[in-house]
Amino acid sequence: MFGVITMQFHSFRDAKQLIHDMVEKLRTILSDAIKRRGQAFLVVSGGRTPIDLFKELALADLPWEKVVITLADERCVNLFDPHRNELLVREFLLQEKAKKAKFISLFDEKEDPLDHLNEVNSQIDSLPMFDAVVLGMGEDGHTASLFPCSDELSAGLDDKANAVLIVKPRTASFQRVSLSKRRLLNSSTIFLHLVGQRKRVILEQAMATNNPEILPICAILNAPDANVQVMYAPSDEEKECIL
Repeated sequence: MFGVITMQFHSFRDAKQLIHDMVEKLRTILSDAIKRRGQAFLVVSGGRTPIDLFKELALADLPWEKVVITLADERCVNLFDPHRNELLVREFLLQEKAKKAKFISLFDEKEDPLDHLNEVNSQIDSLPMFDAVVLGMGEDGHTASLFPCSDELSAGLDDKANAVLIVKPRTASFQRVSLSKRRLLNSSTIFLHLVGQRKRVILEQAMATNNPEILPICAILNAPDANVQVMYAPSDEEKECIL
């Protein structure tokens, strides 16, 4: 029996409107999860795109001490390196009201990477279904650190993969730790946060191609029974051109 693809596309006037809407959706999802089982589990992504989302989400009225947050992927660099996704989360999300949330790190530079990977894999795999996952997408179609150029892509897309894996992309800097497709899809709701026309073009290519070996985001967009919400807005520059 085949599952049903439930991807929905939401287009917004600008990034500010998108963020306001997504924060309200996330607040509702996390609040409902806490009422239902006493805790909520949220996965976020790094990069520059989610910074304003983090800032606004940090102000949301929630019992944040009951929220567990982790990342979709992490660069294997020290905690204070500006390329570290965890640093971004600590600077912009784990602030204000959200500073009480629990954060699970994917990488510890003080430990042997493989030993720590086993520890993190056990920790992430032991978590229940995520309540919300917020993903981004690169112009090569990668999401989390599932890169089309990496030798580890097939392992990351395997339905029986571990929760996390080490990835060594050929066209991006730094070794990474990434959640696998299997673990990312184990979520009640998956948001794909996209800003800019170029990202929309890649999205349309992914939907038409449906080949995750070429555009890994296909594995998320076309996953049967996954509740994928694509949140799109033009960039500020594109909005000005339209006006």
